[in-house]
Amino acid sequence: MNSKNSDDSSRIKLRTIALMNHLRMGAGASSPYQLSCIIGQETKSLGWPDMVESNRLYKYFRGDARRHPTQILNLLSQLFQNAEDIYWSGPEDIWSALWGEAHQTSTIVKAFSKILERSTTEEALNKVFMDYLAHGSFSLTSTIAAYRYLATTDPYGRFGDGYGFGRAFSIYRQLTKILKFNEIKKHLSELGIYEGVQLEISKIEKERVSSRPYWVSPIECGLV
Repeated sequence: MNSKNSDDSSRIKLRTIALMNHLRMGAGASSPYQLSCIIGQETKSLGWPDMVESNRLYKYFRGDARRHPTQILNLLSQLFQNAEDIYWSGPEDIWSALWGEAHQTSTIVKAFSKILERSTTEEALNKVFMDYLAHGSFSLTSTIAAYRYLATTDPYGRFGDGYGFGRAFSIYRQLTKILKFNEIKKHLSELGIYEGVQLEISKIEKERVSSRPYWVSPIECGLV
């Protein structure tokens, strides 16, 4: 399997697992079986295929989908209005933050930073840094988006007019610390994506480090 197909497959798996657990948690179900029962009750008169005896949902909780699960997504969207958005954007927009283009990650950073509408992305990025460093406050989604934004648009830029620490590596270290917080680990684990999110972030950092130009010191990439 080539790298692109592998990335596509891992993203489909994470999207699917997160969607199913998000819907399960939102419905107050503690297991795939309970969610299947709830859906069965709600759709008795709609002519839906059996969800309980067939264990049809179980494979989606495991992320067993080679392609985007369009059929089940269409079904679930009839019952859960935000199902498709959760699949593509992720709970709390985590997939848009992790895999989005620069304009998407910039929008997320500015939105979650709660800055003035006319403020720039740079001002929003600075707020992400300072909120955490000065006050210990953070948003996981905006921190991921800030890291993704810098890793793709300015992977080796520095603070202090070019003489300070590397910005992308600084936000990466900040992000890895946040992921170790109990409440973050618990939430992502409930969604079934804790290890997967860690792996995706490490892939971005590995790519950034491996592409390091000669003029970037190893310490800026955490190599020493």
